[in-house]
Amino acid sequence: MAKAVLPFADWIDCARDPCDPNQERLYFLGTFDRRITFYSQQVRALRLAHALDQTGAILPSHTVAVVGAGAAGVTIAMALALMGHDVTLYDPADDILHLQSGSDRLLHPHIYEWPRVGSLDNQAGLPILDWTAGSGAQVCAALQQSFGSALGRLSAKLRFKHRHRLERLERHNGDWRLTLKHEGTDVLRIKQHVVLCIGFGAERECGGVIPTDYWKQNAIGTNANEPEAPAKYLVSGNGDGGLTELLRLLITNFEHVAFTRSFLGMFSGNALREAADISFEGAAVGDDLEASFQLHLRPVLEENGILDRLAPLLRHDRHVTVNSSGPLYAAAKASQLNQCMVFALLETAKQANLPVVRSLGHMDNVEPGAGGGMTAVGIANGGSPVTTVFKHVIARHGPAKAARYEAADAFYAAHEAYMETLLKAHPDFADPPELAPETYDRFSLLAIDALYDPASRAGALASFHQQQATIHLEIDAAANVVVERGDVRLSEIADQAELVPEQMTVHLDLAPGKLAIAKDLVRLSRASNGRVRLQTQSAHQVEWLKLSDQITSAIAAPSRYRSHELYVPALGVAIDACLGRLLHNRLEQIFQSGNCPTIGDVDATILSHVSATWANWQSTLEGNETLREHVFRMLAHVDTANPASWSGDHSLLNKLASAMLMMLATHHGRPLTLSAAERGNMTFDTDAIALGTGAS
Repeated sequence: MAKAVLPFADWIDCARDPCDPNQERLYFLGTFDRRITFYSQQVRALRLAHALDQTGAILPSHTVAVVGAGAAGVTIAMALALMGHDVTLYDPADDILHLQSGSDRLLHPHIYEWPRVGSLDNQAGLPILDWTAGSGAQVCAALQQSFGSALGRLSAKLRFKHRHRLERLERHNGDWRLTLKHEGTDVLRIKQHVVLCIGFGAERECGGVIPTDYWKQNAIGTNANEPEAPAKYLVSGNGDGGLTELLRLLITNFEHVAFTRSFLGMFSGNALREAADISFEGAAVGDDLEASFQLHLRPVLEENGILDRLAPLLRHDRHVTVNSSGPLYAAAKASQLNQCMVFALLETAKQANLPVVRSLGHMDNVEPGAGGGMTAVGIANGGSPVTTVFKHVIARHGPAKAARYEAADAFYAAHEAYMETLLKAHPDFADPPELAPETYDRFSLLAIDALYDPASRAGALASFHQQQATIHLEIDAAANVVVERGDVRLSEIADQAELVPEQMTVHLDLAPGKLAIAKDLVRLSRASNGRVRLQTQSAHQVEWLKLSDQITSAIAAPSRYRSHELYVPALGVAIDACLGRLLHNRLEQIFQSGNCPTIGDVDATILSHVSATWANWQSTLEGNETLREHVFRMLAHVDTANPASWSGDHSLLNKLASAMLMMLATHHGRPLTLSAAERGNMTFDTDAIALGTGAS
């Protein structure tokens, strides 16, 4: 799934229709995007806040109302206040994040992106309101404390009005008038900007089904034994909510966090990830994945003994039916990990002769059944209506967005129509967003300045700059590949090498045997002449010291930048380009001074000829990377049996520059052509080979 790092203008366009004057300065945050998660809403909030500030959309005299104190609302309110804007946050609850408070459901920042790199990182990696994976209750408690502390320090710019429910939103002389209900009394407020973050909360109603909040504990389908077995349950919905309910009903003593980690730990190496990658490859949104799961995923489950390990976890006191309006395993309908876990569990149940019934259709309602039970209306199994009388029916059909936006219904309807058109033209706009490094850095610095005590501010700033100047290389837990984490990419550093404006550190959280570019990385460090420093943890230092005695041992704080698969295919090319620049500088010094350090004074006539030749040769080398690699390798090392490129050692540059000068001077007497010949790096006459080298 693509990660969206959109330009600022696009972020604003995703939040409001720029061509509708009736919605000017009204923003909907993440209301119609795909794969909405707690973390992705925070990223959308930070990026929108950054975009509004960067484009000058909010004037110093403007005030902002943020409606809804969930993940998105709390984050954008705090972000805008940090940038100096006057913000009031409204919510009908007593505290922020009421949805997830007290919940034992898993709240993980990245796991819904599995099997992408970084999807098992437990840290959200946010500049403000950062958090670590855990239960909803744990995460909310930590964030409530963080927000409460920030509220005190930002009191001049940020206010939280609890027990304020939005009743009506309307235009008023170009501004926005909000009517809010506070303890039975209408409160009117005029604001220049309004951000609506209220799309997620109560489940969509389904006839007579008693609505239950996904995040809240309830008495339906608990871990307790059923008083009358087997109890019959119906779960309707195949999004993440529905699939999680299915897991909860089928697994003994289900605990979301523990089961997810246990399931992933059942596989050795990359078996599950590779099977999932193949299973999901090429699937369009809504495609039925079941045949692909049977072909690619089930053999892996059998080979690793997963079905046998899951079998003892199955409950025998429940009969469960799962209903969906389309394929149960519809691509992009739920997270890939949830779909893989449910598939594994249903295959286990089938093998254990405890099959889960699958029905299809839009469940419209439930009707009373025998013994106080319920029958579902609108669902079928094998073409025949399902007549089972269920003890409990759980509907997970998504949030009741339209009901949540009732106070702004006309604006909501207009925005929904606008987004439908926009997403058809730009489907990538709805993809899970990635926090751009520039946004991370901006809010990190603002937070240090506003939220830290003066005594700790200098240390926090130093730590931030150190993190900004460090690239971590490590093995990703989800994908088992080498990844990099940093404010800049290693390829950007390689392209600059000796030109890097300030010292950068590459922290090596892996052994050199795990890194294909280990030797070239050491060469890059030497070639940078101290601008790119290598360090590693003590556990790996002995191995790294075999490559270079300049690699130090250090303990580095974990990077909070997102991980990306390491891709530096042209590191050797970058080092050759560095050598080309360094040789050019040395030759220019010789041309200007008339003196070569290892030869002595050089006649001005010769210099005028060789400088013109060098200009031609330099152009040739820059235009042919393969030729440049060969010419420079022979220039630095003449052992054709054991070819080796320039080590990056700057102490050799005078010798290499002198050798190049002699090659240029020889050309003045007898024309030479740069060549990739097997035993040389130049040719002359018709088939004669010459070798120019500075090697000892």
